[in-house]
Formats: sequence, C-alpha cells, structure tokens
Amino acid sequence: MGGVVSATQNLAGALAARHEVEIVALRKVRDASYFALDSRVTVRSLTDLRPHSPAYDGDDPLAHEFPLRYPYPEGEKKPVVSRLAEKRLLAYLAGTDADVVVSSNPRITTLLATASGRYLKVAQEHSMPGIYPASVRKILFGESYPRLDAITVLTPEERTSLSGLVPDVQGRIHVMPNCIPDPGGRLSEGSSKVVVAAGVFKPHKNFDGLIDAFATVAARHPDWRLRIYGSGPEESALRRRIQERGLYNHVHLMGPAFPVTAEFAKGSVFVLPSLREPFGNVTVEAMTRRLPVVALDCDHGPRNILTHGEDGLLVPPGDTEALAQAVIDLIEDDDRRRAMAEKARRTSERYGPGPSADRFEAILTLAAAARELPGAADCTVLAGGDLQVRLRPRQQAGAVPDGLSLLCRDVQGRNDPVTLSFVGGTAIVPRRGTLAEGTWELVVVSDQGPEKVLRAGHCDAGHLVAPDWEPGPEGLHVLLPHAEEDGRLRVRSRVRAEHAEVTRLEVGEDSVLVECRFWGAGTVAAGDVVTAVNRGDRGRELSFPVVRAEGTRFRFETPLDTLVAEHAGEEQIWDVWVRPGTAGRARVGMLLTDILHPYKVFRYPRPVRRRPVVRTAGAGRPQGRRFLRAARGDLAVAVREQTGVEIRPYYTTAAQLAFKTVAV
Repeated sequence: MGGVVSATQNLAGALAARHEVEIVALRKVRDASYFALDSRVTVRSLTDLRPHSPAYDGDDPLAHEFPLRYPYPEGEKKPVVSRLAEKRLLAYLAGTDADVVVSSNPRITTLLATASGRYLKVAQEHSMPGIYPASVRKILFGESYPRLDAITVLTPEERTSLSGLVPDVQGRIHVMPNCIPDPGGRLSEGSSKVVVAAGVFKPHKNFDGLIDAFATVAARHPDWRLRIYGSGPEESALRRRIQERGLYNHVHLMGPAFPVTAEFAKGSVFVLPSLREPFGNVTVEAMTRRLPVVALDCDHGPRNILTHGEDGLLVPPGDTEALAQAVIDLIEDDDRRRAMAEKARRTSERYGPGPSADRFEAILTLAAAARELPGAADCTVLAGGDLQVRLRPRQQAGAVPDGLSLLCRDVQGRNDPVTLSFVGGTAIVPRRGTLAEGTWELVVVSDQGPEKVLRAGHCDAGHLVAPDWEPGPEGLHVLLPHAEEDGRLRVRSRVRAEHAEVTRLEVGEDSVLVECRFWGAGTVAAGDVVTAVNRGDRGRELSFPVVRAEGTRFRFETPLDTLVAEHAGEEQIWDVWVRPGTAGRARVGMLLTDILHPYKVFRYPRPVRRRPVVRTAGAGRPQGRRFLRAARGDLAVAVREQTGVEIRPYYTTAAQLAFKTVAV
C-alpha cells in the first residue's frame, strides 16, 4: 500500500490503452490489490504465498531461503523476496517476448540489467538513489545503470543529482513524474473546516511537526480540525504528541483509507509536511479533489508540482510557524482558498493517464533510437597527437548514418561537454585546446537527440611510443585513448602549461639520477631548484639543484642520504617539482607515453640505506625494529642502533614522480 505500487499500476493502466501491458509481481500475499487496476492490464505472480491458494508456494524450501543475486538488506532474518522468487524472475526475464521491461525497484533493477533479453531495459527510480544503502549503490551505479537503455527519475533535481553520481549514464536519465489519474467522485466544496494530510507514519514525513503547527492553527481557529490518514511505526508517538499538546479535540489519526481521495474531498486544505519527498503522489491526489496544498519546500517533489501562490503554498522546511501561518492564511481567505483549489485541479491534469503515457512513450522512443546508433569506434592517435575517432557501423545497418555528432563528456563533470562533428563516420579531436585535463567518455549523438556511449574498438596509440614532438611554449597536451574494463571508450587528457617529462631515471649507489625535457614558456637552467614536497606536511620541502641543462633538457640528482635523513615514522612520500628560473613550479612526471598507468609498469630498484639512531634506554620503547636496552640501577644508558630505510622511486596515479621512504 505505497506510492510505488500506486504509481506503477497507474502507469500500467495509462499505457494499456495503446499497448499490451503486464505487471510481474515477485510475490502474491493478498487476493486483491489495495489500488484499482485497469482491466486491460494482466498480472503475473511469480510466487504465491497465500495459504489458501491452490498454487501456494510456501511448502517449497526455496521460498524460505535468501536469494543469491538479489541484493538483500543487511540484518534481515527472513527473506521477503526468496530464492524461489529470484529464480522465477530470472527465468521470466530470459524467456519473455516483451519489447520493454521496466523495473520499479532498485534491487530488481540489478537483475534486469544482467538479463540476456533483447528488450529495452528501463529502471524507474521512485526515490532518491543517492540515499540507497551503500551496497545497493555500488551495484547500481557501477554495474547496473550502464547496462540499461533508460533510467527515469521523478524530478529535474533528481536527474541533476543522479547525473552527478553516475556521469556515465547521464544521457539516459529522463524525468518521468508519477501517473496520478483522476479517480472520479465527489470534489471538495471548500466549505468544511477540515484540514487533511496523509502518508506513512515515519519520521521523514514530519507529522509530529504538523501536529505542532496545528496547535497554533487551533489556538487561532478552534473550530477547525486536522485529519491525518495513514499508519506506520510512529503512530503511538504521534498519539502521545496529540495528547501532550492538548489537541485531542482538534487532531485525529484516521487510519488508512481506501481510496483516500474520497476522504480528501471532505476537507478544504491539504498539507504535505514531509522533510523529504521524491515526488508526493498524495499531493496530486488531493489536487484532483480540488484542494489547495500547503507543503514544505523539501527535496524536491512539491516544488515540481506546485506553483507557489497559484495552486498552493510552499514554506521553508522545518519552519513550523511558517507552516501554521500558511494554513491560517488559507483558512482566513475564502476567495483565495477556492481560487487556488480550482487551479490545483487543473494542475493535476498534467499527471493524468494521457500526458503520462505520452511522456513515457517519448522516453522509450529515444531509448529505441539510441539502440540503432553505432555503438563502437576505433580510436587512433595521429602523428601530431590529434585523435581520430572512426565509428564502426552496426552490422545490420551496413553504413554509418549521417547527422551524427561526437560528444566528449568529462566523467567527473568538472568541465562542460565538447561536441564535434562526424564527417563520413570520422571525427577529429584536436590535441590542443579541445579537452581539458581529465578523463572523457565518448558518446555518439544523433541530430534527433538520442545518444549512446561508445565502446572501444581498436585503440592505436603507437605515435605516443616515441613521439618526435618538440617542446614549445604552449606546454604539453596529450590525448590517450583507452578501453575501460567494461569496454567503454575513454580518453585521458593531460594538459600542462609547464611540465617536466622524465626521459630517464637511474638508481645509483648514492643517488637517483633523473633526466627530463621541459615543456612550457619557461626554461630550466643549471642551478635552478628541484623540490620534493612532503605529502603529509606541505611545509616540508627538500631541494636539489639542476646539475646540467641544455635547451629543453636538464638533469638533477636526489641523494639517497637526504631522503633517509628526513624519514620519520613508517613511511613518507615526497612529490617532485621543478622551479624553472623565477617562475612557479612544474610537476615532474611521465605523461608523454602510450602507457595509461606508468605506476604499474615502471618499477625501479629500491635501495635500502642504514642509519644510526641514538636512543635512551628507559625513555620509552623506540620505533626501530632492534634496540639494545641497558640500564644500571636508575641510570639511563644511551645506546646506538641501526635502522633501515628503503627508497622507492615511483609514479603516482597522476603520473607524477615521487619518492616513498619506508622503514624496514
């Protein structure tokens, strides 16, 4: 008896006027639904748990076992969705002849995403994915969403939020408000002195705040009453609050009502006090009965339904006094209340079956069109560093269609997308001035709007193995295409106004020799400074001179004893920079390469240096591995130990040269 069930059945009915629609339920526990269902919609129950039913599945041992793939909530002692239901759902998904399968539950979505069917796969998010348990978010965001054709959310704000959480799929996220048909029946006349509210009695619904607000209303208008419909775990606490505030003659918990809209028609004002509301079906349901709405302007359903001052009033979340005053304003102004009520009824029509079916069909049309786009591309680094992206035609199509663009999208969302044109199925991404620093995914977009994230065909970065590029004042720009583990095509862009590229690193007995080429407007001369900055304490720096420089080439040496002398604790990390002349500093690293992760490939010798450390016996246990403790009576004795420090030259994940020192 929740909003998801109601919205699912409503949309099924709206679509049934144009399509064959079936609802697949994982479990059946009642003879009839709480909500009316269009007779044209068929229902398939995968498990039947009604003891009186001839198809009762409770005797099957699997009906009492936890599922294997369905991500079950932690701490549950008894499975609501059983292994039996899971097996039957997987069998259904493998064998259905449906054109589209829609999941209305994030846990079911994880199974739909991996199903082998060729139908369109759509997930409807009725809540806020960002607040799902971490275990569910990990599967949804990393594995499930990228396999879907479309994901629907309830509001534009949630589309923005989810796009930020999962940038890879932002082009497949669509806004789809819940379908709320006009149930028919009596409309409110706006003359009763009754305020109504409804919902599950849980903390985020904030009915305790509404009760507090109505204490102010009742003090001003003692002849008005508040009726709250619903039930839930907070019911006892709400009844105590009513008693404590002395509102037992003014506030009444009415229990669940079916249909609740018939009860709404008895009121004159509807209040939604929720602190969090992805959409708020009851808001539209109340509006169908010609009621103005007072709602907290919470995240973020109400503001997408109501127009403040026209069909309702929005008040700041948590402001009990503002909530009370908004209700009082409507109580005391009959003309305004009735005018808002008429506009509220007209607003509710936007969420009726016709407009809802139109919206959903438009989403499916885009998803189907996106499937027809080329899905893979070959990517080649040209001699000058520009990137050539050549689409692979779909096997059935035989040729790449016209009217396509290449959309480059920063996977972290830090930079605006970049759009380039395909000519004959080929697009060129210039090395300079196109993609900012970051990792970019490549998307093919049709001029009609649909888009598809490209998968990697052949990636050729051979021209980055030993490029003959000459450093210049414009700095270093490198585009490196690669395939992610799941096959998606991405480009790593490195942009440095100034950069020192390591060309040789040699670990000697007493020092590490590093040779570089400098890219940028500055120059590096003998005597300039190379610094190693302590990552844990940026105020600590070690300095080494440039010992030789010729043109853009220079070298420096890092004495091992200097690193050892500064070592403390278990390990230290020092990031290496060069200061060319009087200019700022530039990173020293390895970017001009076809190797995506230099830290995985380039492994250098790790010399170990011994150093003497003076300790005082009796003054606390030292950190060293060996310590000769000696004491004569009350005398503390200074002793000397030898401790080892290993020096590890390496490249960070950002390809910057660093030295790690580790106690051994």
